[in-house]
Amino acid sequence: MDARGERTWCGQCGAVELWPENVPAVLLYLACDTQWRYAGMNGVPTGLDYEGVKAVMDLQAIPPEDRPRLFADVQVLEQAQLHVTHQRLAADRAKTATTPSHRR
Repeated sequence: MDARGERTWCGQCGAVELWPENVPAVLLYLACDTQWRYAGMNGVPTGLDYEGVKAVMDLQAIPPEDRPRLFADVQVLEQAQLHVTHQRLAADRAKTATTPSHRR
């Protein structure tokens, strides 16, 4: 990112700046928000339902030649989301495990 000579963070609010070439993948990812699969009693996210992602691409009439690249980008976003979510869940479990039972 520095090699491009661009800032990566908004100086005022701390939000990540989105490069124009990434907008289509982010919009597709956001449109797939209801396509998550969950497992277990606590509903831990396991990943996106790829048939659902395909259905979203169909509904958005994304050209066939753009789909492999956009799908790969969505997978990168999916993995990042899973990583953050699982880190938070692990931290919550560790916090609960160290809290005395009379405080729970």
